[in-house]
Amino acid sequence: MGQFRYKAKGSDGKIQTGIMPGPSRDMVKTMLARKRMTVISLQEVQLDSDGNEVGGLVLFGGALKIDGKGSVTFGSSENASVPDRDLIVMAKQLATMLGSGIPVNQSLDILARQQRLPQFGKVLAGVRKAIEEGNSLSLALARYPKIFDALFISMITAGEESGRLADILGKLVVYIEKSAKIKSQVKAALMYPAIILLVAITVITGLLVFVVPVFTKQFSSSGHALPELTQMVVNLSDFMVRSWPKILGGVAVAGVLLSQYMKTPKGRYQVDLLLLKLPIIGDVMKKISVGRFCSTMSSMLASGVNLLQALTICASSSGNLVMEQFVLACKARIEQGQQLSLPLSENPIFPKMVVSMIQVGEQSGKLDDMLLKIAVFYEEEVDMAIKTMLSMIEPIMIVGIGIVVGVLVTAMYLPIMDMGNTVG
Repeated sequence: MGQFRYKAKGSDGKIQTGIMPGPSRDMVKTMLARKRMTVISLQEVQLDSDGNEVGGLVLFGGALKIDGKGSVTFGSSENASVPDRDLIVMAKQLATMLGSGIPVNQSLDILARQQRLPQFGKVLAGVRKAIEEGNSLSLALARYPKIFDALFISMITAGEESGRLADILGKLVVYIEKSAKIKSQVKAALMYPAIILLVAITVITGLLVFVVPVFTKQFSSSGHALPELTQMVVNLSDFMVRSWPKILGGVAVAGVLLSQYMKTPKGRYQVDLLLLKLPIIGDVMKKISVGRFCSTMSSMLASGVNLLQALTICASSSGNLVMEQFVLACKARIEQGQQLSLPLSENPIFPKMVVSMIQVGEQSGKLDDMLLKIAVFYEEEVDMAIKTMLSMIEPIMIVGIGIVVGVLVTAMYLPIMDMGNTVG
């Protein structure tokens, strides 16, 4: 998601400037055009965590900033991300107040004063000030891209254009709640196996570093040749004891390199592709991807966002680079005159049942309703898939740990049994 500084002429002839988030220059131009604004200039910029253009150095997520003149600024960010629950409560309250006829600037003033997080209150006060300066709500929100993403702003824009802002805010609340649930499902799908694997590595490392050397001293004093399996374990233990600084350093360097690689488009694509192909976990990730796609598209279309724009924003908020590239490919096919169901039918991530329901939605003219039904269905499917995955992974990991520990114990007792046989 890029940030674009624009200068545009409004329908009243006045020149307006600001910064708007968007997945591309064309999308930002489209969003401004929907506001009946003629773009004069549009430039992609880099923002610090306060939403200001970067000039100099920005370190530690904006906690330390050095501008072009060498001035150093410390402090927290007003434009740092806000927890989903705070965003949900704010949107619900704003929808209620607007539905009751309270003007938007007065509603924002009330909300700014009662926020649990002071920095979020400052953001809402800034939004109110921008509106009083003549900006629309969507343009005012666009000044804080780390809090209000392109999907949020697009739905607000659609609400402003249709005159159903309170209703659209209600739909936005439902979407954010579902999105938060999907995020927690992704964490659940990945966190538990990672914890089990970490425990396994810790246990095995402890045996090799602390337990095996005790047996090794006893074997050395006996003077007997060790069985091949035992010798392999002893050699591995000796290597870990002697070279643990190098091992830790190597692991740290590998972790940093892997982390940097995963931040590149190629690295992120490979990781996302791997998650979709992994046994057990891959099935869960596919269902999460389908559910997120249908939920996002349903919310956008029901709010009045056109299909092509909805696909562009859906791609950027997919959370998976493989899905993002596929959705953008779908958009290109639709621009050529094809229906959405056709490219979806060619991707194995989307089951035939989902494609068939989308075809029915296209034919009946109720695509948003059908996508919502699919999203609701997949919420339950994902819950069941995660429970199934956890019930399968736990015994598999326990058996795996048991086998490794069993091999280590066997390797340690083989020389003892050999010595017993020799004495006998």
